[in-house]
Amino acid sequence: MVGVALSGGAARCIGQIGVLEALEKAGIEVDAIAGTSGGSFVGALYASGQVSIPEMKRLARGIKWRDVVRPSLPKKGLISSEKIYHYIRDVLNDTTFEDLKIPLAVVASDLRSGDKVVLTQGPVARAVQASCSLPVIFTPTTLNGQMLVDGGAASQLPVLAVKEILGAKFVIGVDVNCNAMETARLDNLFQIGIHFISLFARRNALVERKFADVVIEVDASGISLLDLDKADLLMERGRQATQKKLDEILEKLKEFQGIRGWLRKVVS
Repeated sequence: MVGVALSGGAARCIGQIGVLEALEKAGIEVDAIAGTSGGSFVGALYASGQVSIPEMKRLARGIKWRDVVRPSLPKKGLISSEKIYHYIRDVLNDTTFEDLKIPLAVVASDLRSGDKVVLTQGPVARAVQASCSLPVIFTPTTLNGQMLVDGGAASQLPVLAVKEILGAKFVIGVDVNCNAMETARLDNLFQIGIHFISLFARRNALVERKFADVVIEVDASGISLLDLDKADLLMERGRQATQKKLDEILEKLKEFQGIRGWLRKVVS
């Protein structure tokens, strides 16, 4: 069972479309997906079975921040996260986790405790909204009695979610933040919010990547978290990063499947 863990990274997560396209062309079938923040967005589209890679690429080229951002007056965030929910629902309708073609785990963080929350039931759009709700910037998402925010604070590269919750035996991690140079300026709430989450995200990503069988590192140099207009470049970098790792993936998969086959013979 091959699982894919899609990291957070806002606009950079568009690069994950190129990764999934390259895996498809190589004949590597994905059996389970875990996604954090923007990675949950991409993962939900792919897991649904309703949105093909060409359609995902079309959506990526057309999406603008105004499609998912709405200024907000509430005290809990500068921007309402409701527009994220409506955008996903417009694409996937009222799809639930139970409707998905590929099992999906969406990772969010409990605002009160800071604990990781892995969502695998209920409306997919609401779960993705929660996972993308960057604290201070976006309003939290209330779900199952919890106040949820961006998953990057607890699990930026959700390898353990796809292994422990979905049962994947071979996991490919996809990190879209390699070589990233985030702004050191902390002049406003938006920059402070991104910087704060990035501190936690970098640390917990280093911990979880150790549990992946292979990590595909998508080059983020020169691309900010907000660069939606660089969709084609991001997808190309995702394809290139995957091509570099294909031999390793195929070799390790072959070795893994050989060991599994041998164990089945021993047990029987």
